[in-house]
Amino acid sequence: MILHVAEDSVSSKNILLNPFAYSKSRHSRRVTPPTYSDFRSYKPFLRIEFRGQCVYCRLPDGIKGTDNFGVDHYKPKSRYSELKATYSNLFYACNCCNRRKSDYWPTSEDLTAGRFIPNPCDHVMFEHLRFKGPTVDPRSAAGQQAESKMMLNDEESVNYRQFVIRAISLTEQAIDNIRETIRGIDAQNRDDQSRASQLDIERAAAEAELRELEAHLLRLGGTLDPRFG
Repeated sequence: MILHVAEDSVSSKNILLNPFAYSKSRHSRRVTPPTYSDFRSYKPFLRIEFRGQCVYCRLPDGIKGTDNFGVDHYKPKSRYSELKATYSNLFYACNCCNRRKSDYWPTSEDLTAGRFIPNPCDHVMFEHLRFKGPTVDPRSAAGQQAESKMMLNDEESVNYRQFVIRAISLTEQAIDNIRETIRGIDAQNRDDQSRASQLDIERAAAEAELRELEAHLLRLGGTLDPRFG
């Protein structure tokens, strides 16, 4: 998911109603961190690289926080120790997906059958996994492997996604209502200068509420940082 944010305001039309959507193109790494011997040091760079979302289930870290996310080794460090601190082998993942994926690596039989866990740098995720509402729909053998191995449709995850999608919709409606209120206040101010001071107070209060709701909306869709682009 990419949330495009205007410089001065959040447009409710720019927030996707399903913020979990998988990308339709491969991700090219753009962050160039220093070289570390401890893979954990790459976490803040990976968070920026992958826009604060788990690369597997697409969970944003906005509500649950970064403590619930960690560094995933695509090629498991138990088998590929030489890649333990190699940035290109590291991904931003929620602790749940990271734990369930564990040290999985496809066998030759798996690869022959097209079974593997896709990642956004080597694969087009949308070709393997898509969302139907809050539910992940596997579209390939690799997608089925990922959905099964990481239990992407467990009841708690589906319920949580449904909550987020619904909360985004309601927040967007509230934002649109407040913007309409502000437009009404501005119209009154033009027509009745005698109430200008009171209307300015009402407008300031509405703007404060609007900023608060916009912050909630960003958090629901993922904790945005200007560096995410």
